[in-house]
Amino acid sequence: MRRTILLLLLALPFAAPAAAQAADSVSVRPGDVVRLAVWRQPEFTGEYTVAPDGTLLHPLLTGVRVVGASRTQIQELLRAALSQYERQPQFVFDFLHRVGVGGEVQLPNLYNLSPETTLLQAVATAGGGTENARLDRAVLFRDGREIELDLLRPTPEVAAMRVRSGDQIRIPRRANALRETISLAASVIGAVASFVGAILIIQQQ
Repeated sequence: MRRTILLLLLALPFAAPAAAQAADSVSVRPGDVVRLAVWRQPEFTGEYTVAPDGTLLHPLLTGVRVVGASRTQIQELLRAALSQYERQPQFVFDFLHRVGVGGEVQLPNLYNLSPETTLLQAVATAGGGTENARLDRAVLFRDGREIELDLLRPTPEVAAMRVRSGDQIRIPRRANALRETISLAASVIGAVASFVGAILIIQQQ
């Protein structure tokens, strides 16, 4: 719990600057989600996954290819598609990136996160680190690279890092915690072996 609160406190000062930086450069990949809200058109409103072929999986807006397009281009593509149903569509949209957070976190899972979400906020979304988490040795897998980050005492640059589509964040386990687990398992096995041995001796008598 304390680790989760610490992550939230660390993330808050950097949330506003990160949001201000989100602009036309957001990259969308298959598996991401487009969140669309259309004024007075609930049948068009919702969260829609980007298909493997790069198009939006929308029951009515078919063939809208969003992968490789900028935010402005996607806005115009959606406007053109919606204009087939309404003359001057009024809508807003946003992206949700598919990000994995695993290892020593409370709720390891795949999450749909906005591009403004920082890495610290992503870990906090997963419930924060467990008691055995090495937040100072977090690993970010991004575009084929493996980047080690200190999320316990982050620099301003690390604290401001935002998630990207396809990111995988892994929080490793403390080495001494692993040794304690192995030691406990060995003790249990030893106790069981001694108990079984005692039974065999009694039976032989």
